[in-house]
Amino acid sequence: MNLFPSAFLRITAVLFLGVALLAPVGVAAPAAAAAPAADPAPALMAVINKVIDLVLGKSPDAITSLLPQVRTKMSESFAIDAIVQRAFGRNWTKLTPAQQAQAVELLGNLIIRTYATQLASGSRPTLAVTASREIGPERREIVSTAAQDGKVVNVIYRLAPIDGQWKVYDVLAENVSVVGNYRQQFDAHFVKKSADELLALLKAKLDAPATEEKGKSE
Repeated sequence: MNLFPSAFLRITAVLFLGVALLAPVGVAAPAAAAAPAADPAPALMAVINKVIDLVLGKSPDAITSLLPQVRTKMSESFAIDAIVQRAFGRNWTKLTPAQQAQAVELLGNLIIRTYATQLASGSRPTLAVTASREIGPERREIVSTAAQDGKVVNVIYRLAPIDGQWKVYDVLAENVSVVGNYRQQFDAHFVKKSADELLALLKAKLDAPATEEKGKSE
């Protein structure tokens, strides 16, 4: 199973992702709070830039040690636990509560480490918001670009209200959904394999040196 498709690696080289509620069919969503009135774009860009400050130019070992800080900072605008749940989709109910908690920890950290490792070696990405708009009841999207080392990626963040503020529940880079990419792979996995096997695969990838992940993307 390729847990890092090329489209995802393009995303993680210049940004990160998260999730709020909007759960897929068969997955319970948390109760939505009233939608915040403020435009979420400035706060989201500020969080991403602070994450860049944390990791830019750092070695893989340093990035691994920084994962708790990076995850804490990103959680201000991204609900990582929910994107993991959405990525599993209907398969989420095949996991026990203990397995669900493990999946949130493993996949969340794996995505964050891949993002940070990719980001650290390049020049600082330049982020620009081109639109911030409503797309439905209590739903918004922020349309942006991320430029790095002469390449520009079109990025859309989709947000919903959670805990009294807007948070991202999916990210699309060049119209490729991060949640959708993972969901396709997990759907294929669960046709013949178990939750324990998937968790073991996630753990093995997280235990592998970060330099190996970086090399696969080059």
